[in-house]
Amino acid sequence: MAHGLGTRSRVELTLTDAGLDVVRPGASDFFIPVGRLREARLDKGIAGKVLAEGGLLVVTWEHGGKLLDSGFRSDHAAEQAEWVETINTMITTATTEGIAR
Repeated sequence: MAHGLGTRSRVELTLTDAGLDVVRPGASDFFIPVGRLREARLDKGIAGKVLAEGGLLVVTWEHGGKLLDSGFRSDHAAEQAEWVETINTMITTATTEGIAR
């Protein structure tokens, strides 16, 4: 997988006005600028990872002209709905403000 994106790892997500910072001990970190974020949703699975309904935070983003889905499982599943709402609000705000896509 390009840049090790398919490598499973623990992860620490940090959301700022600039975008989503993904820090992965033992794997390559990456950053998704807000202008590349497309959607966030809760789902039950992604590429071989299946959980309970809504147990996975899935972030769709654009990289190199392609849409990618990255899935994240939290130890605190109750917080995932807030992540979805916050990311989608950021996307809407960025689109409204004309941040480059």
